[in-house]
Amino acid sequence: MSNSTSSTPQTTTPDWRRTGYYALIVALAVLFGLQWGPGSSGCDRFGALQDPKGEAVATVNGQTVPLREFAQAYSNQAQNFRQQGIPADLLKQFGIHKQVVDQLVNGELLAQAAEAQGIRASDDEVVALILKDPSFQKDGKFDQVRYEDIINQYEGSTTVQYEEKVRRRLSAQKLLQVVEASVAVSEDEVRARYQKEGNSAKATFVRFTPSMYADKVAVPKPADLEKWAAANGDLLTKEYEANKFKFFIDERVKARQILLRVARDAEAAVKDDAKKRLENVRKEIVDNKKSFAEMAKNFSEDTETKEKGGDLGFVERTQLPSDFAAKLFALKPGEVTEVTESPIGFHIGLIEDRKAPETKPLEAVKLELAGQLFTKEKAKELAKADAEKTLAELKKGKTLVELFPADAKEDKNFNFKAETRPEVKETGEFNASADSAPTLGGGPAVFKLLMDRKEKGVVDQVLTIDDGPTASTSGLAVVTIDERKLPSDEDFTAKKDQLQLEAVKGKQFEVREAFLKALKAKGTVTTNDKAIDRVLGEG
Repeated sequence: MSNSTSSTPQTTTPDWRRTGYYALIVALAVLFGLQWGPGSSGCDRFGALQDPKGEAVATVNGQTVPLREFAQAYSNQAQNFRQQGIPADLLKQFGIHKQVVDQLVNGELLAQAAEAQGIRASDDEVVALILKDPSFQKDGKFDQVRYEDIINQYEGSTTVQYEEKVRRRLSAQKLLQVVEASVAVSEDEVRARYQKEGNSAKATFVRFTPSMYADKVAVPKPADLEKWAAANGDLLTKEYEANKFKFFIDERVKARQILLRVARDAEAAVKDDAKKRLENVRKEIVDNKKSFAEMAKNFSEDTETKEKGGDLGFVERTQLPSDFAAKLFALKPGEVTEVTESPIGFHIGLIEDRKAPETKPLEAVKLELAGQLFTKEKAKELAKADAEKTLAELKKGKTLVELFPADAKEDKNFNFKAETRPEVKETGEFNASADSAPTLGGGPAVFKLLMDRKEKGVVDQVLTIDDGPTASTSGLAVVTIDERKLPSDEDFTAKKDQLQLEAVKGKQFEVREAFLKALKAKGTVTTNDKAIDRVLGEG
């Protein structure tokens, strides 16, 4: 399908005054909906193009989009990602299949709308596109035989059908050109964009988070912790209620096991022998009332529990192999499981007691919580002291790089680890059209403080960086502004033409996306999710 339905300009879309062209889009979409929408005469014109024998990946206003086209397009995308070193199993997580389906659906919507409006690519335009396609060339020239072979073998259609497909794609592009031609950008809009994008900065910073200082906090004495807990009861209650899920304990059973170890890839005869030996052990326990603990000491190959008579203590399901856990937890106290195979061998188990799921009460975890909050509070104090000391050194003329030299062994390109110590970081260039400073964060308040500063140099206060209660970036930061650019009339005049072009492209993108959204809203689109999953599975 046409690339123009999915291309994204590399500029920040400004806050345009949308009223006029949105009205145009809605009017066009309503007009097209009347002419080619479900049940309309325009929609009926596409029946001849349908392939009743082929399975569809989607149906757009009654017109099928062949599954074959999705498979080809997705395969091409997957190949591109493989060449970039991205494994195929990540593509579904990235939603690439959804993007491909969306592109195909958009192409069909546009082709239908173009035909409904009488917008049709000429024979000369179709021929010109096919002649210059390198896929159909041999020794740099168009080759008719090669063309026919490729269409028959890889497209699964005739040249006539393929040429009609090309015509519809070109017609869709022509329609988009008509829509985009409606775009106009005033000088006021361009200037407004420049006022934001021309107001830019670069900064260097060091972050100080409580987690960096937790191991420097001395462990409190029990008496001090009791005293702290008594003085901070409301805080403990609030923390407990917010994190109650952490104190949930799943169902547990007190159990014993006997294990005969067998490698996962052992021969069938070896596995059969181990299973029969353990079945005999079970028979001695169940039928002849032998002690499970004594039999475990004599026969179990689990070195951790053998001498304890196979005693596992109280365990949760997730602590055991899944099949063995399922059988063990289905028993009543005193019962013994059947022989069960797991990746490490064969098991039998005995239930002695059972505890229902529960959430530990606040009183039971009060001192544990108090210890965590006490450490966090003291770590914050240490972080604040270090940040204030750093700011003082900067004001004396030191630099962040001098105060916090980089680790030569650290990979700066792909370092996604949580920071364990204060490190120098860079924001890169950002401007007033953003919401926050890249990598620094901190939200609107910090961003405004940085943009309000008109000069380079040290920001003369420690900044609070709080991106949420669980954010790894929360804490304090000391920042220096390394570069500061302000908008000016002279600079605007020099960049005006380029800014005008970028503004038009940005507005065209918005118009195009809104137009497609309107077409979808007026039409009927269904997707064949089972077929898509099948293709992804095959991929």
